[in-house]
Amino acid sequence: MKNDTIVITQERMMGWLCFNRFHCIDIKEDLKDRNRKIYIFNDTPMLRKVMGSYNQYKDKIPF
Repeated sequence: MKNDTIVITQERMMGWLCFNRFHCIDIKEDLKDRNRKIYIFNDTPMLRKVMGSYNQYKDKIPF
């Protein structure tokens, strides 16, 4: 069975993806660290491209 999702552990990356109009399909508690959340997105080539561009813009984003 093919898994078409990706797990994001950083809240800032989740915000960047949502800012770029990607929909977070689920938010769950991290089983390794109860103080953190994991963010689940559909994994697409466009999502990977936007994730790759995050480092270029992260210092300019005020969140």
